[in-house]
Amino acid sequence: MKDKVLSVALVCIIALKCMDLYIDFSEDLELIHIIQESVLILISSGLFLFLIIDIRQRSTALKALRADLELSNSKVSQMSEELKRSKRDFFAAVQEQFERWQLTPSEKEVGLFLLKGLSLNEIAELRQTSEKTIRHQASAVYKKSDCTGRHELAAFFFEEMS
Repeated sequence: MKDKVLSVALVCIIALKCMDLYIDFSEDLELIHIIQESVLILISSGLFLFLIIDIRQRSTALKALRADLELSNSKVSQMSEELKRSKRDFFAAVQEQFERWQLTPSEKEVGLFLLKGLSLNEIAELRQTSEKTIRHQASAVYKKSDCTGRHELAAFFFEEMS
């Protein structure tokens, strides 16, 4: 908006100065006054051209930035979908492995929480049961999976799934 106002103002100044110069020629004013008017017209015209060129360059740069932003948004969306798909596939593979190990529904839930990094106390709070119960269920998960603890359980999935 600011550029448009400046452009219109410069065009008005140029037009008015040109009319003034035409009147000055017809009245036979001194040469120095005519030169001053001509220089002001040239300076105003130069500023107008500079402004127009700058507006076009910024417009072109803005279009390029918008295209880059659209491409980036598209890539982020695509990566987000790929991440969702990978996460879904990973957890499906985890559930399949839990089935092979013949974990009970409670053990599956505890096993998933263990893989997510929750403490036994946090799991107990989420499942609204005692920490001792969770400890027994975690032990059952480790025994059925032939793992010695949560780190080995997590490592199993990262090694087997990669």
